[in-house]
Amino acid sequence: MPHSEQKTRQRIDEQLRAADWQADTVNLRYSNGVRPEHGKNMAIAEVPFGEGYADYALFVGLQLIGIVEAKKNTKDVMSDVSQAERYAQAGTVLENVQYSGAWNTYRVPFVYAANGRDYVPQLEIKSGIWFRDVRLPTNHGRAVQEFHSPETLLAMLEHNEQAAYQRLHAEPFDYLSDTKGLGLREYQVRGIQAIERTLEQGHRSALLAMATGTGKTRLAIGLCYRLIKSKRFRRILFLVDRSLLGTQAMDRFNDVRLEDFQTFGNIYHVADLEAKTPDDDTKLHFATVQGLVRRLFSPESGESTPLVRPLSIDAYDCIIVDEAHRGYTLDKEVADDEAYFRTSDDYTSQYRRVLEYFDAVRIGLTATPALHTAQIFGHPVFHYSYRQAVVDGVLIDHEPPYNILTELNSAGIKWERGENVEAFQQTTGEVVELGALPDELTIEVDGFNKRVITENFNRTVCKELVKYLDPDDKQKTLIFCANDAHADLVVKLLKEEFLLAGIATDNRAIKKITGSVDDPQGETRLFTNERYPTIVATVDLLSTGVDVPSICNIVFLRRVKSRILYEQMLGRATRLCPDIGKTHFRVFDAVQLYQAMADVTDMKPVTSNTSKTFATLLAELGRIAEDDTSGKKAVAEEIAAKFHRVKRNLTPESRQAFEKAYGQTPEAFFTELTTKGENGCSPQEMATRLLKVASHLTSFDDRLYADGLTMISYHQDSVREVTRGYGAKNTEKPEDYIEHFKKFLADNINAVPALAIVCQRPTELTRETLRELHIALGDAGFSANAIQTAWNEAKNNEAKNNEATSNKARNNAGKGTNDEIVEDIIAYIRTLALGEPLQSYADRVQRAVQSIKSEKQWNAVQLKWLDRIAQQMQTQLTLTRESFDREPFKAEGGFTRLNSIFTNELEVVISRIHNTMFKQAS
Repeated sequence: MPHSEQKTRQRIDEQLRAADWQADTVNLRYSNGVRPEHGKNMAIAEVPFGEGYADYALFVGLQLIGIVEAKKNTKDVMSDVSQAERYAQAGTVLENVQYSGAWNTYRVPFVYAANGRDYVPQLEIKSGIWFRDVRLPTNHGRAVQEFHSPETLLAMLEHNEQAAYQRLHAEPFDYLSDTKGLGLREYQVRGIQAIERTLEQGHRSALLAMATGTGKTRLAIGLCYRLIKSKRFRRILFLVDRSLLGTQAMDRFNDVRLEDFQTFGNIYHVADLEAKTPDDDTKLHFATVQGLVRRLFSPESGESTPLVRPLSIDAYDCIIVDEAHRGYTLDKEVADDEAYFRTSDDYTSQYRRVLEYFDAVRIGLTATPALHTAQIFGHPVFHYSYRQAVVDGVLIDHEPPYNILTELNSAGIKWERGENVEAFQQTTGEVVELGALPDELTIEVDGFNKRVITENFNRTVCKELVKYLDPDDKQKTLIFCANDAHADLVVKLLKEEFLLAGIATDNRAIKKITGSVDDPQGETRLFTNERYPTIVATVDLLSTGVDVPSICNIVFLRRVKSRILYEQMLGRATRLCPDIGKTHFRVFDAVQLYQAMADVTDMKPVTSNTSKTFATLLAELGRIAEDDTSGKKAVAEEIAAKFHRVKRNLTPESRQAFEKAYGQTPEAFFTELTTKGENGCSPQEMATRLLKVASHLTSFDDRLYADGLTMISYHQDSVREVTRGYGAKNTEKPEDYIEHFKKFLADNINAVPALAIVCQRPTELTRETLRELHIALGDAGFSANAIQTAWNEAKNNEAKNNEATSNKARNNAGKGTNDEIVEDIIAYIRTLALGEPLQSYADRVQRAVQSIKSEKQWNAVQLKWLDRIAQQMQTQLTLTRESFDREPFKAEGGFTRLNSIFTNELEVVISRIHNTMFKQAS
C-alpha cells in the first residue's frame, strides 16, 4: 500500500531506533536547533550539505559517520544511494562536528537509501534499505535487512580491508602445514588461497567443494584463524544443521594446535552452541540453523519485538556454513533437531533466510553442491573431487557393489484382491485388521520398511550379510535403514542370524544409532573411537559429517532419490585407515539403489511424505502463519496432489456428501483451486477454501495410508543371487564391462593425452599424467578397482564355464596368479589396448632393474642404489635428473653424488631402465 512521505519517514524512524539510533524526523531536526551531543547516537533530520539537505545524518557523539537518503515507499532506492554519496562528499563544514576521515572526495564513510519497506529476498532491488561503504571505489551498494548499529559502524570504520589483505599475503602457511599441528595438505592450502582471493576481489559469497573425508573442517580451522588473525573479519558464525556436527567441529577447533602449540580456542574466545548471543570478545560462534531460526524469527516471549531482535544484522561479518548442501533430501526421516522444519524445502527456505538476515560474507563448505547451494553461494571457487582424492591417495575407492537380489525385492510385495491385510498402528502400538482389499496391491522395494513391515525380506538380507561381515573385526559396518523402527528390526535380526550361524557376538557389537537413542553423540563417539560397536544401523544421523575411518562396509537397506544424499552415504567409508590395513571399501545393495538413482537430482515430488493423511495436512495448513505465503502454497499443492492420487478410490457416499455441502464435485473444486493465470487463487484463498471443506476432505483418507499405520507382510523371501554391479547402472556383467573399457581405449587412445602417453610414450609417464588418466577414466565411468574386480570375475567365470578346465585350475582361479592380482591401471590399459601380457608397473620396474643388473658387474654400492631407484620408481613412475635433487635422494647428496657413484652415467642407467620396462614381450 502506498504511504505518504510522512508515514514513510515514521517507518524509517522506527527502523533507525531499532538499530539503537535516536530518531524522530519531526522533532530531531537540524532546523529545530538539534545538534550532535557527546554520548548520544543521533539520526538528525534535514542536515544541510552543500546546496541540499540530507534526510538524516548519523552521529556517534560528535562524529559524523553516515548519511541516509529517504524516499517514498513506492520508489525503489537502489540507485538513490548516489544522492547520499553526493552529500557525503559535499564541502559544507558543520559546526561542532568531527569528521571521520577523508577518502578521495568523501568525508563521510557510510551512506544509505531507504523507503521504509522490508527486505525482499526474491528481488533485492525492491528492498527497503540499501547501503554502501564509500571508502573504496570497488565497494558496491547492497541491500540490508536493517540499519547498522552505531557500534558496528564504528567497528567498520576502524576496519581496514586493504591492510587485512596485506597481512594475509604476508602470513605464512608453514605452521598450518606442520604435520605436528594442523597438518594441512597442499590442496587444502590451495582451497584457502582460492577463498581469500575471491574475497579480495570483492565477492561476498564463496563456495568450496571438497569430497567427503578430504578435511573441510581442518581447512576451516586454518581459514578462520587466518581471517581473524589478519583482522579481515571481526566475528565469524560457524553454522551447522545439527548439534552433533557443531559439537564435533567445535572440539576440533579446541583441540588442534596452530601457532606456538596453541589451539584456536586458546588464542581466541569461542562461543558454543548453548550461547544464544556472542560476547563482545567472541571471535567464533557455533550455532545450528534451527537455533538461529528460533532466535531470529520465532523468539520466546519478551525476547524481542518485530523490529528489535536478539541478534542484529551486524552480529557477524562472516558466516561459514558447514555441509552447505543440506536441505537436499527427498525422503529423509526427520531427525531430532530437524523436526522444527516440516519439509526439506522448508529447511532450505529457513536456512537461506538466516543467511540473508545477516549483513555478512558467506562461505559455504560442501562435498556435494546442490542446486540451491549454487544459488546461495555461486559456483565453487575451488573443487577437489573424490576422484582426485583417490588418485592422490587421500581417500580410498570402493569395489563394485554386491547386489543382493531376493524374490521380494525383485517382484515386490503383492496382495491379491480380497486378501485380508494387517497393519501396525504406531500411535496405539496395536496390530489392526484393515479388512479385505478392494483391489490388487503391490508395494515395490522403495516402500519396503516405510509403507510395509517385511521381516522376512530383512531376515533374508541379514542372513546373506552374515556371510560377509564379522562383528568382532576392526573393519566397521554402517547400515542405512528406512526409519527408526526399521533400524531396530535390523539390529535384532542380525544378532539372531549371527547366533544361528554359530558366531558368538558381544552385545555391544551391533547397535542402532539414530536421533532417538539415549545419547546419540556418546554412541557416535563409541563407534568412532572404541572397539564396539562394529556394526551400526542408522537412518540419517550418520549420513553426513561423521568421521569414522574404520568403516569398510556400507549397506543400503533403504532407497534414496537424491544423488547428493547417496554420495554423502558412500562418503562415510572413503577415509583412509592404515591402522587396520584398509585398501578399499565394500558396498552391499539390497534395494536396487543404482537402478533407482535419478539422473537429475532436482526432480522432486510435490509430496514429500505420501502417507500423510488429509487430516494431518489440513492441520499443518491451519498452523501456518497468515503471511507465510510460500508455506500455505506448498501445503495446499500437497493436498491437491494427494487428492489426485486417491480420487479414483473415493466412495460414492463421500462424493455425494462433498457435492451436497459445496455445490460441486471434488474434481471441479480442485481444478478451480489450482487454476493458473489471472483468475487463479492466491495461497491465502487456497488455504481458506481448503479449510472450509476440511471435514469432507478428511473423509477421503484411505486407511491403507493413514498416519502411523504400516502394513505387515508375511510373504516368504529367499535370495535369488548376489551379483557384482558394473557400468552406469551397475547392472552389466563383468565381461561386458571389460569389453566396454576395451572399446573406450580403442576410441580414445589419441583423444585423451594421458592415454596416449601410457600406450605410445610410456617412458614419459609421471604422477600427474597418471592423475589425469584416472580422472578421464572416471568421467567415462571406469575405475581401477572396478576394472580389476571385473577382470578377476570374468577370468573366474571363464574358468567355471570351460569344461576342459581341470578342477585344480578352477579352484585356483582368482586366488593369487600374477594375472589376477594386478591392481595397476597401466597394466590393464596396455594389455587391452596393445595386447601385452598383464604385468604390473612394479613388476616392470623390478624386471627392468634385474635385466640391467645382469648386463655387467656392479659394485655393492651401485647395486644398493639400483634397488633404491627401483623402489622410488614404483611410486614416482619416472625419474629425471631433477628428481635426484629432491627427497629422498637429496639427503644422500643428490644428483652430483649419485652420478659420481655410477661413474657419471646415472642418466644413461635411468634411461635404460625406462626403455627396458616397456619392451614388448616376444
